[in-house]
Amino acid sequence: MYLLKPTITVFALLCLCSCRQQQENNIDTPATAQNEAAPAQLRFDIKTVQRTSGDCGPDSSTCAKVNITYPVAVAGPNNLKQSINRYVEHRLQSMKLDFNPDADTTSTGNAASDLADFFLKQRQHFVEDMETMPDMPAAMAGWALQVNGNPIYTSPGVTSLRFEIFYNTGGAHPNAYNVFQSFDSTGRQLTLPQMVTDTARLKALTEKEFREVRNIAGDKLLVEAGLFVSDNQLPLPQNAALTRQGLLLYYNPYEIGPWAFGDTELLLPYAQLQDLLQPAYRQKTAQGRQIE
Repeated sequence: MYLLKPTITVFALLCLCSCRQQQENNIDTPATAQNEAAPAQLRFDIKTVQRTSGDCGPDSSTCAKVNITYPVAVAGPNNLKQSINRYVEHRLQSMKLDFNPDADTTSTGNAASDLADFFLKQRQHFVEDMETMPDMPAAMAGWALQVNGNPIYTSPGVTSLRFEIFYNTGGAHPNAYNVFQSFDSTGRQLTLPQMVTDTARLKALTEKEFREVRNIAGDKLLVEAGLFVSDNQLPLPQNAALTRQGLLLYYNPYEIGPWAFGDTELLLPYAQLQDLLQPAYRQKTAQGRQIE
């Protein structure tokens, strides 16, 4: 059980991106998720798209940079492979909505390239608008988008992906969030209610763990701790995934509290979950190593 450090600092590595105009690199890198036995040789290639705006120069702090890394399933059961790849395409396309709620997310082209192009176009529109407002600071034109998508776990019954997203569009502060998704062996996208037998019991266990991790006394109202909750009830998070160690639950910034509250990551070990997991997703452990 642990609390992530603020995600923003992780992506300070954006400054390492090359500032060559409209550079795009598609890199095929074999990827292996964290397990000893991949299901039917499920295998991923990791691809990368890198772009920069045309106004990047010696001082790149006021230009735009994009770095998108995402997994492509290239081998394994066909239904599972197709489901994962469709999900990744949809996830990348839907990120356009972060920058324009009216964005078209139905493009049939390469989703990562489409997202990179769209981000740079939105930034160009912003720069053009800034030209009509001479008092706007140039630093606000320094945009950045970093997407890091990877498989984090595979087993004969489950595959889980994680997307870490960071962007800066000249606002008061950058934004960052994580997205998790698990799939069963048929390629079905799993939700929390599909993974557990009793969501009420899971809520109680999650709140107990949450209070311990965030150092909130058991008798203190959650609203008094600054959380945005109704009836002092902690909701289950919007993102969860099965991992090698257990059930990972993730609350993004703004999901249950203000930006300053940050994100919260909880890990409920399989031994702690016991019969809370559906039989298909229960794991046996011995000496800390998962046994499939």
